[in-house]
Amino acid sequence: MKSNYLEDESTLMREIDRERAVDAVDVLNDFIGDFITGVMVFRTYATYLKAGKIPLEMMVGIQKMCVSSIVLAFAKFEEFWRHYHDVVQAEHRDACKDVLKAIRARKITEFRNRVAGHIWNAKTKRPLKNSEVMQALELMAAPHFDAFLDWVNNPVVNAYPTTVVSVIEAVRDGIAAVHDIRPEEIVNR
Repeated sequence: MKSNYLEDESTLMREIDRERAVDAVDVLNDFIGDFITGVMVFRTYATYLKAGKIPLEMMVGIQKMCVSSIVLAFAKFEEFWRHYHDVVQAEHRDACKDVLKAIRARKITEFRNRVAGHIWNAKTKRPLKNSEVMQALELMAAPHFDAFLDWVNNPVVNAYPTTVVSVIEAVRDGIAAVHDIRPEEIVNR
């Protein structure tokens, strides 16, 4: 009787682990879309600006939208790591930790908390100045904005582990392979 109980418990644990893995793959799919879309929309509209097809004022709004989307995706990646690090295969953990270190070094979370999500400078008790926003953006996107975008998603050479998208794709694909997760399981949720 006891062996049946252990077998039932073991089966239940495998089902719970697989369900967490399906959740993780689903979340990672969203990140890939957020990062790729944020980068590619910005780059597309930057070419429109260079060609004179859109005014600078519109590009400012596009940049804010794209940067906000990318920054929020990084914040979500930090949250993902807190909840799902144990689902990530050992061979991808260092790459994930490198992304997390870069998030901290670039002060991306601070950018989200101080700039992307607010208008008010708590220290000075006034609205953020454009110069303060640009200073925070320059720190986050160092050495320059194009290099930052390439680090996030470089569609020409998106090789693991040189870009954020390549790391997330490798983690997603690894989890899906270990747990035999099919794409339709994610799409049809």
